[in-house]
Amino acid sequence: MQLLLVDDEMSVVDTLAETIPWNSIGIETVHKAYSAFEALNLLNMHEIDIVITDVLMPEMDGLELTRSIYMHWKHIKCLLLTAHADFEYAHAAIKHNIQGYLLKPIDDHELILQISAVVQTIETERENKYNYNRAMATMRHHLPKIQAELLQSLLQGKRMPADKLEEQLKLLKIPVVQNQHVFIMLVRFKDHLIDYNAFEVSLMEFAIGNLAKETFQEYFETWYCRDAHEYLAFVLIPKPEQDYDEEQVTAERAQYHLNRLVNQFQINVQRYLNKPISVLSGHSGLFPNDMMKIYNNLLLLLSKRFGDDKELPVYIAGHGEMATITTLVSLYEPPLLVHLMEAGQWETSSSKLDAILHELETDWCESSEQLTEAFFSIFSSFSYIAHKQGRSLADLIGAEFVLGKELQPARTVKHLREWTTNVLDTFQRSAQNETRTARAAAVKEAQKFIISHLSADLSVQLISDVLNMHPTYLSRLYKLETGENISEYITRLKMEKAILLLKTSTKKIYEISIEIGYQNPHYFIKLFKKHFGSTPQEYRNMKL
Repeated sequence: MQLLLVDDEMSVVDTLAETIPWNSIGIETVHKAYSAFEALNLLNMHEIDIVITDVLMPEMDGLELTRSIYMHWKHIKCLLLTAHADFEYAHAAIKHNIQGYLLKPIDDHELILQISAVVQTIETERENKYNYNRAMATMRHHLPKIQAELLQSLLQGKRMPADKLEEQLKLLKIPVVQNQHVFIMLVRFKDHLIDYNAFEVSLMEFAIGNLAKETFQEYFETWYCRDAHEYLAFVLIPKPEQDYDEEQVTAERAQYHLNRLVNQFQINVQRYLNKPISVLSGHSGLFPNDMMKIYNNLLLLLSKRFGDDKELPVYIAGHGEMATITTLVSLYEPPLLVHLMEAGQWETSSSKLDAILHELETDWCESSEQLTEAFFSIFSSFSYIAHKQGRSLADLIGAEFVLGKELQPARTVKHLREWTTNVLDTFQRSAQNETRTARAAAVKEAQKFIISHLSADLSVQLISDVLNMHPTYLSRLYKLETGENISEYITRLKMEKAILLLKTSTKKIYEISIEIGYQNPHYFIKLFKKHFGSTPQEYRNMKL
């Protein structure tokens, strides 16, 4: 690090520069200036980290200098030297981001302490900046993948608070705002992707993504991912046009440009990559609420209009073809019920079921088909979790809850709610019982080891190593199950054994100390007295 000393008294600067062991506190180079203007020249010439300046100097004083430093070199840390122990100076120093305040005559020890603290601050800031830059570089490297993952979740119907979504869009540099009109375009490969390895598929996606960006860049921003059907799903975000301010006019203009450029995009992929693709696009919707609806419509149209035909290159869906998709959204939006149960998130699973049942009551109260769909989907999730545990659903929750007579749970939302509540509660109790059983077994294993090795120098780390557990987990588990810290249990057993030996043997105190695992008899005596209010010898004398 480099330091600059500034004072109009040459003797002060020269003495500090020559007598303080700067190298020992991390300062490699010391520069000297005898006025504020000379200091500014040196600041322009060298990469200074710390400035120590006198306050009272002619022409430009130290406070003016620090103001100028703060304006042009905000990273530089400044300390003030003054012979005036005046609050006004201290207040000004605080205002101008001064790191320290030293009175003349200068105490070398105090100066070294303050400079050492500033050096430590700078090193911490540099490390934090390095870690931040490294994290940002890693994120930039993986940015396309993270952007694609967010898009995949939105197309699948994942909901998130508006502020959280806005934060993610900003962090991931996705140029779209909520309630903005966007378009979705699906790209289907005519080749079977199974014939390509993962690297070749990624390379193909990257190349097609770049061609899409180049083709649409005058009028649209592009954002894409590969979906569960092996299609590329593009979100095309209209760029503002200066001549068209009204939202509806802008959406119509964007639709016009999209219809014109989709054909060109397909031709460009065929020409430059020699990869035949089919492209399907539709009308716009609002981001993010209409995303899943438009996407599902396009999937339906892709099946209807393209089918298995590999030769149809481009299809642009009209407004009339974009049907209203009537699906039970809460049932299929991530996270799925089966995944929540698999992770043991019982409260969230209950909330998921409440959302499904609420949607059934609100939007599908007259639809027996949607009710049956929900029942069998939930039943499938319950069955999967039971089978994963190596048990049948009937054995786990009781045969009366599995299907019942004539699919009674699927008759009404009320019946389905009662059935799901009973089954989920049974699953949760079963999981909690298994957890308690596993915890109790771990506690017993720990106690068994402690009892059999009471004469050893026992520690939580030693016991956790034997039981293949993390010591923090073992400590918390033991406390949760017994209400007692494991270290307290060890000490209590050792003290109980010490009492027994004092009563039934003639062994000396140091021998008893070693026998119960304390190599230092003085420590054992101190611990014994803390527990029983007397020393081991006093206790023995009382019992004689």
